[in-house]
Amino acid sequence: MSLTSIRLAGLVSMLGVLLLASGPAHAQDASRWFLAEGASNAVLDQEILVANPGTSALSVTVRLLPDPSAVIAPGAVLTKTFPLGAASRLTVRVAQEFPGLNGAASAEVSAVVNNSTTPADIVVERSMYFPDGTRVGAHNASGVTQAAPRWVLAEGASGAFSTFILVANPNGTATSVRVQYLKSTGDVISFDAVLPANSRTTFWPQNDYPAQLGSAEFSTVVESLEAGKPIVAERAMYFDPSPTGSGFARSGHDALGVPESSREWYFAEGFTGGNAQTAFETFLLLANTSGVRTTVTVEYQIDGVAVVSTDYGLEPNQRLTVWVDQEGRRISELRAASFGMYVTATQPIVAERAMYWGTPSVADPTTPTFPWREGHATAGSPVSAPKWAFAEGREGLDAAGRPYSTFFLIANPNTTPITVRATFMTEDGGGITSTITVPQRGRANIWPTAALPEFAALANRRFATFLESTGGESFVAERAMYLFGDFASGHVNMGTPWTGTIATPSRPPNSVGISGFTPTEMRLSGGEAITITGSGFSGTPEVTVDGIPAVITAFSSTSITATAPLRTAATGFGTLAASRIRLTTAGQTLTVGNISRVFRVMTIGDSFTEGQLVERIPPVPPATQPTQIYTFADPPYPEGLEALLRADPRFGSNADVDNEGFSGECASINGCSMNPSSGLGRMPGLVAAKKFDVVIILEGFNDLNAGGNRDTAVTALRNMGRIARDSGATVLMGRIHVMRSDMWDAIRTMAGQEQFLRVDFGTSVEIGTDNVHPTQDGYDTMAGIAFGAIRSAIR
Repeated sequence: MSLTSIRLAGLVSMLGVLLLASGPAHAQDASRWFLAEGASNAVLDQEILVANPGTSALSVTVRLLPDPSAVIAPGAVLTKTFPLGAASRLTVRVAQEFPGLNGAASAEVSAVVNNSTTPADIVVERSMYFPDGTRVGAHNASGVTQAAPRWVLAEGASGAFSTFILVANPNGTATSVRVQYLKSTGDVISFDAVLPANSRTTFWPQNDYPAQLGSAEFSTVVESLEAGKPIVAERAMYFDPSPTGSGFARSGHDALGVPESSREWYFAEGFTGGNAQTAFETFLLLANTSGVRTTVTVEYQIDGVAVVSTDYGLEPNQRLTVWVDQEGRRISELRAASFGMYVTATQPIVAERAMYWGTPSVADPTTPTFPWREGHATAGSPVSAPKWAFAEGREGLDAAGRPYSTFFLIANPNTTPITVRATFMTEDGGGITSTITVPQRGRANIWPTAALPEFAALANRRFATFLESTGGESFVAERAMYLFGDFASGHVNMGTPWTGTIATPSRPPNSVGISGFTPTEMRLSGGEAITITGSGFSGTPEVTVDGIPAVITAFSSTSITATAPLRTAATGFGTLAASRIRLTTAGQTLTVGNISRVFRVMTIGDSFTEGQLVERIPPVPPATQPTQIYTFADPPYPEGLEALLRADPRFGSNADVDNEGFSGECASINGCSMNPSSGLGRMPGLVAAKKFDVVIILEGFNDLNAGGNRDTAVTALRNMGRIARDSGATVLMGRIHVMRSDMWDAIRTMAGQEQFLRVDFGTSVEIGTDNVHPTQDGYDTMAGIAFGAIRSAIR
């Protein structure tokens, strides 16, 4: 991972970035890209970023190449085409666009001019965030425009790290490969494998070779053994396992392999210092994949200091780690320094840089304590270039309210200053440009923060960026992105050397307009549709409620409908506090507004729910039979329950209980007591018309009185509960003690099978003189029992 010291308007910000490099992309063959890494599941969140620097609108096709371990839903779509406007950028959220994928997959991304088969140049990256939707860990990589027969990855470690080698086979047939791990001791571990056609394969070195690689440093070489069958390889490394949730790592980085060794490598970033909150350290990883010893010279281009050089010997087939912070003990200029690096070697090698950051140690405040907070890594670039392309970039808040900061790090290897123009392209087809002067043999940083007036149009937006020296001089550029104020997460990218067109944006970014949203009130557990109206909606929208993604169900330029995330008794209902809705569209994030929460309950059943009272009056001569008077409780138990809920701050003064009792109703039989329907018949319409947090079902007594079958009645109750549960409600199955014991036993068994909760109104409910219906005191007792059951169910 890398550390950067950013000085802008007197502000010093300490940065760390995950860098991923790709080989140079050339304009004539930049229409097709490969990404070896990728995964979409509950732990990993993947985004594919595509930039169009040209003047024509494009059609972009993403094809997933799944790992054999991935779970693919029946009929799942793994290839999809997206529109991409001229001088614009596209975000493909894999979980949203490919919901049938659960697991790992490589990707192929290609573009053609709209309504044609003419290939078109694009720039492609992939960002991944983890774990479990928190985004406290992240990594990023560029794609490559060509698969290759051989890939080298200089970094790799086990013990404190988990290292994974990720290999894509884009060929239509299986491909045999050879994998070699080159240890720091000079030992080589080699094995052959077969990659399935159109797939991604994952190798886990320390798991596959625990004796040799259980705790080791190593480089990796992956090569195809079949002529004409090129492959693509990346490496992901994770550390600091999460103590909660899935237990997946909270930190990690990723780097694309390089297809060829080189005698030269450039890095624009490096840092060995810090501040009171965050310290960084930098490692240079060198891999000699040949059988000949080589001497490596590293020029540290230190900010404000002349270049400092030092040599390192590298044995045949050896991986060497240079801990730059420790080099500062013998080279004073490297202590607490910001620098670029230029690496040369007498024989071709591969070079990467890893940077880590965290809380400063007490012994040395310039060094972070372990475990690090985060880290990133990248291969160097074997070339400098007059143009660089970046598909990813973000400033300000995302839809979950997380802050992002993006920095472009520029190193000038020339002996004269250069001027670099930055072109920022937003997802709505707008953009801005800016220029910066980079001193000779020095570095400069571009931070497009909205705090500076020239970058105000990029506030809370996503964008692609293209850097170009105005005089045609070659330079080196990287991009660092950080999340959260304490750099809890971040990643880096070396960028793609570019030779194609860079269109000038024709206008500034458009402002998205929001005119309103409905409804303004939602049940406590969520799961309801929210419609946002406005203007300028485009791209791939994202809606969040309290930072949790909602599911987009409809989208146009003026309206977006999304289903709010569902909270259940199992996950916890949260609080009644109003929920904030945020929208990302056209690459811009906006706060839509706050939606209030209300706790809603529906009670459904027969006369016990409706609240019928039956009183027998002794006969008055000459009558010989007692008289029955039918009245209703005041209040019935549902209304009494509502009063209890409203008196409890946990449920709020606006708690709402719907009494859907119908005297004489049966669960399974239509027509009981003149009721044209049944409990099962009414349930779908009730939960469709209004969303409830809890549904209490107290029914089945009349089915037996009407001559119905017990099992049929229980099946009807089961289906009623399923319908309510499918609507997002927590289901409570009830009984009153006058119900036959065998009926209750069957309901209780069914409720256990379905994981419905149960509420037993018990023998404490006072029954009236008809020996069936409760008295008013009995209904009040029922309200208290239902209230207690809900309190136990709702956290």
